[in-house]
Amino acid sequence: MFQRPSILFLLALLTGSAVGQATVEEQAPAIEVKDAVQGGWSVPDLEKTKAIMVTDEAVQQQSTRSQLDVLRIERNASLARNQGSIPALDHARLVDLAVDLNTVSPQSFEAHMANYYVEFPAPAAFQELDIANAKGRDRDELVGPNLLNAARQDKTAELIKRANDMKLRGKIAPALYRIAEDILASVEPSAVLIAAGDMDAYPLWVEQFAEGKRKDVLVVDERLLVDPAYRARIWERSAARGEVPAADRFISELGASAQRPIFLSLAVGQSAMAPLRERLYVTGLAMQLSASPIDNIPLLESRWDRFKKALDAGPLARNYLVPGAVLLTHYRTIGDEARASRLELELRDMAKRLGATDSLIKSGVLAH
Repeated sequence: MFQRPSILFLLALLTGSAVGQATVEEQAPAIEVKDAVQGGWSVPDLEKTKAIMVTDEAVQQQSTRSQLDVLRIERNASLARNQGSIPALDHARLVDLAVDLNTVSPQSFEAHMANYYVEFPAPAAFQELDIANAKGRDRDELVGPNLLNAARQDKTAELIKRANDMKLRGKIAPALYRIAEDILASVEPSAVLIAAGDMDAYPLWVEQFAEGKRKDVLVVDERLLVDPAYRARIWERSAARGEVPAADRFISELGASAQRPIFLSLAVGQSAMAPLRERLYVTGLAMQLSASPIDNIPLLESRWDRFKKALDAGPLARNYLVPGAVLLTHYRTIGDEARASRLELELRDMAKRLGATDSLIKSGVLAH
């Protein structure tokens, strides 16, 4: 028997996504910007940056590094508030900050990094990244973007180099590596895995290219599919038939045309997931895209107890509730009260620790 959850049920649980979220910690003389991949799970407290954000004039009087930090903080806050997207009004604010930085310190490392952030994920962003590398090759701000760029270009040697740099200098939260292992354990051999962004893709690439694990899996950053050249590379690597489709149809048509099995990380956003809802089957911390029914229950049963269940992985930790809820629904459907009871107790404890009890109740997984 296969179980395919309704998309409404999934969206009630998938409140976290693999995007740049940040917290701000005061540290004289500058602020430390901690991205989500480094363990900054919450929406930043922008009150802590008032001293350098009161007016545009005040921002311009700070060092260029501080100005770049302000832009990164505001960008991360917008991503956190909006589940991985940046609304037009917030983007306009980022553009203003980038213009200020380019005015005060044109052609600086910080100016080009600001341009990278406001242009991302368009190809023009990576032209700015190349210039930033030429100006500040050893800067920590480049570690993550350089790894992403290596994956965008699909250069194995560069991926190995950048993944090792991320492992050594990227300060990825250890819990995200455990999440990455569970994601990789959720997909079939030679799978194409659509990832959401930094929080799932970065640790996955480190696991593959620095640790040598599951290199059979092709990890795709969903954000980069706006780039026609990237889409063409992924289409070819997936052994897909026919012409390369546009970005808004790419995942759907990849699922119908590829010779390799296609999976989506549970961190992928609602806009990408919703149109595919009739063809998605939960297989763990990923969903397989398939036009034919998949008997996913044996897969979930074999994987559930082996998962590391990294509940200290911020918003991504809530994704464990999805396969657990699918299994629980199955046990209730077949009248297996013993296994349903044990799993419900485990899910209640997990939800309590994750602050997700209300979500499970509203979605009907828990009665009260």
